[in-house]
Amino acid sequence: MTSCSSTDENLRAMIPDDAAGVVVIDVPSVLSKAQMVKGDTITVPQSLVKVIDEADVTLLGDLIRFLPSSGFDCSTSCYVFFSPGVYKAVALIPLADEQKAISLIEKLTSSKVQSLSGIDFVSHLDYGYAIDDDVLLVGRFSNPVTAEAGALAASSILGKKKPSMLADDDVVKHIDKTKGDVKAYLDVKAMSSILKSNSRFSTIFGNIPALDIITDSDIKAMVASISFNMSVKDGDSAILKTHFIFSDKGQYSKLYDSLIAHNSGDASAVLNALPGELDTYVGIKIDGAHLAAQPQMAGMFDMLDNAPFTSGLNYKEILSSVKGALVLGFGKSQVSDFNFTVGAQTQDAGMIVNQVVAVAAQRGQSPMMFDGEYVYDFETQGIAMGQVPGVFYLRCVDFETGYSAMSLPVLSQNINKAAVVLYHQLKVKDNIEGFFNWALLNKAKGEGLYYTSDEKQNVVISLLKYLCWKEPNSSQDVSDNIDYGF
Repeated sequence: MTSCSSTDENLRAMIPDDAAGVVVIDVPSVLSKAQMVKGDTITVPQSLVKVIDEADVTLLGDLIRFLPSSGFDCSTSCYVFFSPGVYKAVALIPLADEQKAISLIEKLTSSKVQSLSGIDFVSHLDYGYAIDDDVLLVGRFSNPVTAEAGALAASSILGKKKPSMLADDDVVKHIDKTKGDVKAYLDVKAMSSILKSNSRFSTIFGNIPALDIITDSDIKAMVASISFNMSVKDGDSAILKTHFIFSDKGQYSKLYDSLIAHNSGDASAVLNALPGELDTYVGIKIDGAHLAAQPQMAGMFDMLDNAPFTSGLNYKEILSSVKGALVLGFGKSQVSDFNFTVGAQTQDAGMIVNQVVAVAAQRGQSPMMFDGEYVYDFETQGIAMGQVPGVFYLRCVDFETGYSAMSLPVLSQNINKAAVVLYHQLKVKDNIEGFFNWALLNKAKGEGLYYTSDEKQNVVISLLKYLCWKEPNSSQDVSDNIDYGF
């Protein structure tokens, strides 16, 4: 116990005070619940090894594959933190056998570890690996750097050259009082700044001023935890709890009260108009008139008015008509960048439809009518648009829809009880491995659940399969993956 406590304090002291967030992983608990520990032996299940073997190489997959011979000290926690510095994400892993760890790094990188800046160091692709004082640092570079620069930055972290983020009693209190196998403390503004520096993230989200309503508000931080529930009676699951830290009388609280639509009727009606086969759904109940009046929205309206494919529509009028659930769905497409759908509770669905039809006609695009829907040709996909009582919807998918999103029970339940909902079907090799849902129940509190598609699966192994999977021949640029961190 003394050794574990000493190791924990040593790692905490290495997390610099400019870190944007920290994640604590209770390694002994996670491995135990994954049934990967038998006595003093760690065994990686063949089902997980098979996924790792069939996927494009991922760092996490490699580390898990060689975990039994890694030299890692799996009797205590490891830490991951995010930073605006040379490394955008850093894992600090305690070691039981330094030589085994060096051998593993040399195997993974096909390079010899060398002494730089007083530590053992090697860089490979966009990662730096450093060992000093029984600690392995694995860091992902923010930008390409020389080995010397990477070693110097790693040496500063391992040498505790900066005050620790966890010297702040308030941060420590939030982490230590939170229970879970994985815990996190994320500074909202700092994390937002780091994410916006990612070119792919900024391309997708950087020009949406509406996001600043949350990220530039007075929310200080988010505390989150994941607890793996291994119950024969209730079934395996991973429970996610989140808590936002903010002033009750501050800007965020006022925005929530004014922008979230209350008493909007049956929000699940939107789901009946949307396909249920997509991967991800995000829903939010909004008072569109109040949202459209926010000063942050002016920039978004200007951007849409000047964009070649969206100009001509009165977006302020359209948004102002929305009162209730606004749901977006996304998924992979075989013929374009992605499939998508949008549905909204609106006080004037006909107005939105008429605007789109009129603007399309001005551009020489005449729709086909099919089952009451307006259908337009759009590159290799068709866009179907229509309305049902109180709901406007638009669908752009490359498949025949077989069932509605209303058939996803957790999503339909949460959309009525929560202000914000997220539902994601986690796929490995096109097979659904599990489901994740999260709901913001009030201003401060959010709750989520991850569960497997097969009750016989171990929930920890199921989640690790997904985290270790990257599609072979993926078109993603390894050096600028949209998934932040590792």
